[in-house]
Amino acid sequence: MSVAVANKSKPFLHWIGSKRRIVNKLIEHLPQGPHYNYYEPFLGGGALFFQVRHLFKQCFLSDINLDLITSYNAVKNNPNEVNRLLSLYHKHHSKDYYYKVKNKYSNNPNEITAKFIYLNKYSFRGIYRVYKNGQSAQTFSGECYIKLHIASRINQCSSLLHGVSICAMDFSFIEPKKGDFVYLDPPYHQSGERFYTRVPFDEKEQIRLRDFVYELHNKGVKIMLSNNNTAFIKDLYKDFFITHIWSYILNQ
Repeated sequence: MSVAVANKSKPFLHWIGSKRRIVNKLIEHLPQGPHYNYYEPFLGGGALFFQVRHLFKQCFLSDINLDLITSYNAVKNNPNEVNRLLSLYHKHHSKDYYYKVKNKYSNNPNEITAKFIYLNKYSFRGIYRVYKNGQSAQTFSGECYIKLHIASRINQCSSLLHGVSICAMDFSFIEPKKGDFVYLDPPYHQSGERFYTRVPFDEKEQIRLRDFVYELHNKGVKIMLSNNNTAFIKDLYKDFFITHIWSYILNQ
């Protein structure tokens, strides 16, 4: 099925495993309508969501990464303040200033968000990493990803996030109904991506996700899932239709 996409907004975050390069191919595999509600419990950069928001009545976005969800909610509710802080950070940017911002603690959602986006743009390859204790493991890069037009991008994303539910929670807590659509984009099997959260998404987690997929399927929920093309994953989902899409690991 081919779906016309009216919206061309891009995510405000540079995210490992981003689907920006293959989003049109993902859209081709969206289930046939009518479209009810949209769920994405491994939100990350949200590349697919920002392209298909207009196709769904309601959208429910979630992720276990608290800083990520805080950032989405701040962009949704306070884009002007987030942009003001980012402008300040960009103005004073240097290697020393980068580590000053990185090591500064705040419980203000707008400051958490500006810091999260700033580190995302100025860290090595834009990769989000944390140590087991939850502290940031990102390192400075002399380059800046998507520095230009970040304010307008945040404003566009804020508009698309209006009316959208955004929560920090485990994927198993979503409650889609029959006819709803769920897109699952977990940390990939054998990707080495072990710094997304404190707890790695290992094979036990992959199996737990597979079991949850069966629960959704039995309820009549429409599902699309992305993962690595490994024997382990293909065996987990051997009862489902599998298609192969080539992509880069990191969207730069």
